[in-house]
Amino acid sequence: MKKIKIGLVGFGSWGKRHYESWKRIPAANLVGIYDPAHKGKLFTNSLNQLISKADAIDVVVPANNLVSVAIAALESSKDVLIEKPMAINLQEANKLLNVAKHQNQLTMVGFIERFNPVFGKLHSIIQKLDDHAKIFCQRSGSPTLVTKQTGVLKDLAIHDLDLLRWYFGETDCVTIRSKDDFFLSQVEVKFGNIEAIVISDCLGPKIRRWVLTYPHDNIFTYFENNRWRLYMNDREISIKWHMPLERELTYFIECINNETEPSPSIQDGLKILEIIENAEIHQ
Repeated sequence: MKKIKIGLVGFGSWGKRHYESWKRIPAANLVGIYDPAHKGKLFTNSLNQLISKADAIDVVVPANNLVSVAIAALESSKDVLIEKPMAINLQEANKLLNVAKHQNQLTMVGFIERFNPVFGKLHSIIQKLDDHAKIFCQRSGSPTLVTKQTGVLKDLAIHDLDLLRWYFGETDCVTIRSKDDFFLSQVEVKFGNIEAIVISDCLGPKIRRWVLTYPHDNIFTYFENNRWRLYMNDREISIKWHMPLERELTYFIECINNETEPSPSIQDGLKILEIIENAEIHQ
C-alpha cells in the first residue's frame, strides 16, 4: 500500500488524538501540523505551507472553520478527511460539496461511530431481523466547543442519526423537540416500521446507550467504565475490539489508495444536516 503524506490541521484535544493515531498507521506519513496556537518541529507556519507538503489533509478544527480549511485543501487538489458536523449549516455544507465535486477530490466525513466495532456488529445483526422495531438512543457528555458553536444536535445527536440512517436508509418522518437548545435535544425518527427516539445532552457525565426492541428480540448496548458491552436476548455478545479512530483513519488511507468512494461520504454528512435543519419542530 502506498504511503500517503498526511497534513493535520488542528491540534486541540481531538486533533491530538488524531496525531497519536496517525503515528500508529504504517501507510500514513504525517508530514506536518498546522495550528496557529502551537509551535514546534512538526508545525508549519501557515496552512498553505502544510497543504503544499501533503497528499491529503485531515481537518480537525472548530466547527466554524471546518469548511474554509477543507475548501483550501480541495482547491489545491488534496483529498480531505473532515470532522463532523462538516459544516455549521446546510448552506456551508452545500458550498463544500460543490467544491469537492468540481475538484473531483475524495472527501470523507468523520462519523467515527461507524468504525466502532460494537456498532459494526449491531449493523450485521440488524440486517437479519424483522423490519419492525422501537429504538432508544441516548448520548450524554460535557459541553464542547462544537456544542457551543452548533448546539447539541450537531455535536452529539448527529452520531446516532448517522448510525440510524446507515442501518435503515432514508427517513420517512423526523420531529425535533428543543431544536435550538444548547443543553438537550430529543429527535423522533421513523424509517418505515422502525421508530427511534434520540436523546442527547451536554449535561455530563459521558453516557452512550442504545436499546432496540423487536417483536422477538431485544438488543442492548452501552458504554460504561471505558468499555462497550453488547447484549442480545440477555446474552452478552463478544466483540473483538479495535480503536475506532485508528480504524477510521486507516480506512481513509485505503480509500485514497484504492480510489474508492468513502462511506461516510460528504453526501452522508449533507444528508444528516438536512435531517436536522429540515425536521418538523415541536416545542
